Amino acid sequence: MTADAGGFRAAVRAETRLLTTRPWDAFVAFGLPLILLVVIGAMLAAGVIHRAPTAVVDQDRSAFSRAAIRNMQASAGVRVAYSPATLDEAMSLMRQGKIYSIAHFPAGFSRNAFRRPEQITVYFNGAYQTVGALSATGQSVAIAAAAAPILEQRARQMGAPASTLQPPAVQVSIIGNPQLNFELFLGGLLAPGVLHLLAACSAVLAVGRLMDGGSFKAFRQANRGRTAAALIGRLLPHFIVFTLWGFAWIAWLCGFRGWGVAGSLPLLLLGMAALIAVSVALSTLLVAAAGDIDTAFSATAVYAGAAIAFSNGTLPLDHAPRFARIWSDILPYTYYLRLQTSQMVTDGAVSGVLGDLAVLGVVTVAALGLAILAVAWRGKRAPKTETLSFPLPERGFLTAFGTVFANIVRTRPVASLLILAVGLYAFYYPAAYSGQTATGLPLAVVAETDTPLVRTLVQDLDAARAIDVAAVARSTADAQALMRRGAVDGVIVLPKGFEAGLARGAPEGVAVYLNGGYLVRATSVGKAAAAAVLDVIEKRLDGLPEVARAARLAPTLRQESLFNPTEGYGDYAVPAVSVIILQQTLLLGAGVIAALRRETGAAPVRLSSRLGLWAALTLIGTLSTLLYFGFVFWVQDYPRGGDMTGVLVTAPLFAAAVSALGLWLGGLFDRHERVLQVLVGTSAPLFFLAGSAWPHFMMPQPLVWLAHLSPSTAAVPAFVGFNAMGASLAESWPRVALLAGLAVLYGALFLLRTERADDPKIAARP
Repeated sequence: MTADAGGFRAAVRAETRLLTTRPWDAFVAFGLPLILLVVIGAMLAAGVIHRAPTAVVDQDRSAFSRAAIRNMQASAGVRVAYSPATLDEAMSLMRQGKIYSIAHFPAGFSRNAFRRPEQITVYFNGAYQTVGALSATGQSVAIAAAAAPILEQRARQMGAPASTLQPPAVQVSIIGNPQLNFELFLGGLLAPGVLHLLAACSAVLAVGRLMDGGSFKAFRQANRGRTAAALIGRLLPHFIVFTLWGFAWIAWLCGFRGWGVAGSLPLLLLGMAALIAVSVALSTLLVAAAGDIDTAFSATAVYAGAAIAFSNGTLPLDHAPRFARIWSDILPYTYYLRLQTSQMVTDGAVSGVLGDLAVLGVVTVAALGLAILAVAWRGKRAPKTETLSFPLPERGFLTAFGTVFANIVRTRPVASLLILAVGLYAFYYPAAYSGQTATGLPLAVVAETDTPLVRTLVQDLDAARAIDVAAVARSTADAQALMRRGAVDGVIVLPKGFEAGLARGAPEGVAVYLNGGYLVRATSVGKAAAAAVLDVIEKRLDGLPEVARAARLAPTLRQESLFNPTEGYGDYAVPAVSVIILQQTLLLGAGVIAALRRETGAAPVRLSSRLGLWAALTLIGTLSTLLYFGFVFWVQDYPRGGDMTGVLVTAPLFAAAVSALGLWLGGLFDRHERVLQVLVGTSAPLFFLAGSAWPHFMMPQPLVWLAHLSPSTAAVPAFVGFNAMGASLAESWPRVALLAGLAVLYGALFLLRTERADDPKIAARP
């Protein structure tokens, strides 16, 4: 056996022993991934949103409105939970978070139909865009079904086809996800992203504990200069563990949950292994290059923590700012997600994913090679001594309060979290959503004939802001092949008799096929296709004056987005995610302070000093919150200031709850780096558990109860309500009260926990 092989095996055994015998190492490798994957699986198990609570304001009180309400009650998608008398009452219910959409039947609607333009409006909560839009669609479908007999009767009276008074059908088929199931979409997006971040953070500490004062000299000497084999041996157990977690998630989602694999299972598994490999390699390079664990954790959080947002998995970045597009092309998760979507959902061609695999492989090898060189270089340098501490006076509220601010400035890991990270993420994360809406998405049009009318429809589609006609195909198979290769996001099929149907005033439906792996894109393409087809129909009907007049007087249905009139994805996502950013930066900063005090064996302090520490962190959190909801939201033009009184009252309660939780949790860790290693990976699941992107009524009730232990679960709807919806304190009091209760609970846990001076050698454990 060669020396390199012996060093490799010894390193594998040593790291495996740490992962299986050290409590925190074992938890990070086995316990934390299990907990987060179980939470994600349970949270998304329902898959399809159904029984969404809605309201109906029926001021028409006609046979038609009663039939529409019966249809809603029979619908699987929505539930008529309230029947307020006025729109104002219904709006208050929406601001309280009790409903997601409102159907309004105005007085005299049925009586005035076909005499003057009349309209039913379905309002939906655009601040919760996903569930709000689906809820509005459910109500709209029920109303349209009730209106069909009336339209048919009126058309017969005119001697015209019933379809003349109805919009042409646009049949949307979602390839790979026909049910619009969010378990497949969000599960495929979220779980690999979480494992990507956990593996990266695990590698940071694995390599970081081989350093001594920014130097790998001792590590190099222990391995007689053969650092490459020893370094790879240290990383291998982490790669294997998190790759197996990735395989387990694929087995759960595609096997046990029955979604299957549309393409190649071996390629999908190879892609997961490549994602974990590049995660481990890049974070190793960051540690070796920076020579500092805290800096490496911060850099890892930047590239892996926001990978989901910049991956094109939610809002496409085709027309985003240049920085967002370039950064997306740099991040490895973008390539993995494209590969996964191709093989898991749309049966993509093998040739289309080989390039993504090659990118992940090349980056892995290059990062690992550079990391080995950096380790060798740092192995020749003498260690530097850096003393980290966070001392507090034994007693005195005001003295401790002032000491905290002085300590933060000179304690680099804490300052980077409580000051630098707050400022960085205020502009970094929103860059992914600054485009607001999907624009210029490529699609293919299938038309068997080339006529002036067909060319007009293609031109109208191409002129739509959301889409770009990239190809005109003669067969559906050819167009769908383009979609499988990723060349287009959707396919619009004009039926053979489309033009003849228009001439008769009875247009046939149009088929739209969309990529089920990207539901946000699917929604945008579907809306644009429907709008373009309707425009062509209206132009054609202008040649039939009597029919056109009746069509214009026919009752219409309009959907209106409240609190987010442009339906911008950034206006929906950023206000909610900002609360998670504020929570996690304060939680991590407070946790690092508490863990650092334990790690360095700081002397225990009295209650008054602890209160001073808690109060100082609460003030910092409050000011950060007001900075976001005042200045940052103003600069970036996000919803703000709907009810500043609510914000001013709730911000200190939120900051108090988060800082107390961080101080309590931080005291449980053996070293301050553990705080980031364990808690950074919880950010994305906590966002979804807050109920903004995926509603609580679709989650198991025990999970919802547990979710409310996180302050963000109450803070997200509270602050979104205040800033975007203009909710009053009276309408938000349950959430504000919960935050106050959590502040008391976690404050008591922190203040009453016995502080002890641990062995200072704890920080030097390998």
